[in-house]
Amino acid sequence: MKRVLAALLVALLSLPALAADEGAAPEGMALLTVGGFVGKPNRGPLDPKHDSLLAAVKADFKHAFVFDRAMLLALPQGEVTAQPMEFDKPATFSGPLLREVLGFIEAARVKTTFVAADGYTGYLLPEDIDGSDWILALSADGKPLGIGQQGPLWLLNTRAEGYKVGDDHRGSHVWAVVYMHIGE
Repeated sequence: MKRVLAALLVALLSLPALAADEGAAPEGMALLTVGGFVGKPNRGPLDPKHDSLLAAVKADFKHAFVFDRAMLLALPQGEVTAQPMEFDKPATFSGPLLREVLGFIEAARVKTTFVAADGYTGYLLPEDIDGSDWILALSADGKPLGIGQQGPLWLLNTRAEGYKVGDDHRGSHVWAVVYMHIGE
């Protein structure tokens, strides 16, 4: 009987660890939702009433992973020094490396679409992500990017001299990212 109780106690104590492996829910305000081919979701399907901004930008998913700021900061970080058109001088942007975000949620290696709060979209293919240190910038020169200041997340990389974004927005530096979709 003692062995059965001990086994039951061990099983109960290991449940929180198993749940963490499935994808812990954010404790803070959600900044980014990733839907589509996500191997480690932490939330269920889109609820058009509760997720009104995501519904407005035409997000659609059966399950997704939601990140808050602390979760994004816990991932390996990268830096990009650039002078986007929206800035008067170069700045150093920092945030999680995109490949680390995708790896953390066990995302499929397929087309990834980035959707801004205003519905603007851009996309990257796996070879784009592998070929450059893309980040989801949370800050510029150490100051958080806020709503109205290209934040809360800005997809950036260091552009090669003469690089041009495609007419279809492939490789676009999407700012105010609120949703990413893995797959078509």
